Formats: sequence, C-alpha cells, structure tokens
Amino acid sequence: MERYKLEESREYKAAMALEDALNNTCFDYKKFAETVKLYHPTLQQNLFRLIREIINVQADGNRYYDARNRASHEMARKLKAVMENECLPYI
Repeated sequence: MERYKLEESREYKAAMALEDALNNTCFDYKKFAETVKLYHPTLQQNLFRLIREIINVQADGNRYYDARNRASHEMARKLKAVMENECLPYI
C-alpha cells in the first residue's frame, strides 16, 4: 500500500496511538491485556485477528528486523506455523 494512503487510514492513526502508549516506559502490558476482557466478545475475537496479523507481519522473513527484535521475529515464525491451519470464525 502506498505510504500516503496508509497514513490517511484510521488503522494507521490507531496504530500510531498505540505506538505512543507503548513508548511510555510506564505502560503496563498486563493491565492492558486484562482490560481486553471488558471488550464485547466479538471485539475480543477481532482483536485476536489483529494479533494474528501482527504475528504474520513479524514472522515475514522479507521484513527488516535487527538484534533488538530478532527474538520476536523468531517467536512469531513459530507461532505462525501453529496458527496456519487454524480458523477464527466470524460470529
């Protein structure tokens, strides 16, 4: 996707808001994850779809990564192999 079109999307804006939150050293990952339980069940499923797509992007061998995120790339490759034959139904 062309960058300028991507930057106009609501997905880009949401990702940048999350980036801003993650850039704060006081961000509590566990508290964020616990909060997800308050989402509507369908939205919990949609979030998991997003997480699956993030794992696919992290696992991509053509994507740039360096020593700082090599471990997440390697773990994502393992998780992708587990998820490949699994389906998340739309309900």
